[in-house]
Amino acid sequence: MKFLSALLLTATAAAAADFKKDIAPIFEKHCYECHSDKTGKKKAGYVFDDLETLQKDINPKGGIVPGNPAESHIFKVVADPEHEAHMPPKDNLSDKEIETLRAWITEGAMLDKNAPKPEMAPVKKSLPPILSWTNFEGKTIRAGFVKLEGDTVYLRMPANAQEVPYPMSKLDAASQELARECAAP
Repeated sequence: MKFLSALLLTATAAAAADFKKDIAPIFEKHCYECHSDKTGKKKAGYVFDDLETLQKDINPKGGIVPGNPAESHIFKVVADPEHEAHMPPKDNLSDKEIETLRAWITEGAMLDKNAPKPEMAPVKKSLPPILSWTNFEGKTIRAGFVKLEGDTVYLRMPANAQEVPYPMSKLDAASQELARECAAP
């Protein structure tokens, strides 16, 4: 059952590119309190319920870099609970919400699913320093990706920066796929 859940989570995140259906609810739940016209708060200049303003933050030098979640400031601060400016300040997005945001940004961060996809320049791969890995027992491991060699993924532990080899067979399907994605050029 856990394998099936992991596959469904991966499939859902991979298909989640619809802003109104998948992304806006995440922003509303976690961000509107401090970043919306509705509340009148525009902390750090970010506004997530005004699409015209949000569109200005979606560009190669903006808070959301189309095609590159690792270079997107907004993604970094929500995905890494150790980030100095972690958002939301007293909460964390779920792994599913983070993967949905990652997929949306990777696919071009489109606000209108019917608009033409933006041309995205090839980007140098840059991974968040901390990722969530789930082992086959369902336990979450928070660690950075170092490398993938054969059937072993090397993870960097945040507490002591120690590099730890971890057998791929001990990770669930979604985490095995994440390791392959991290290792891809």
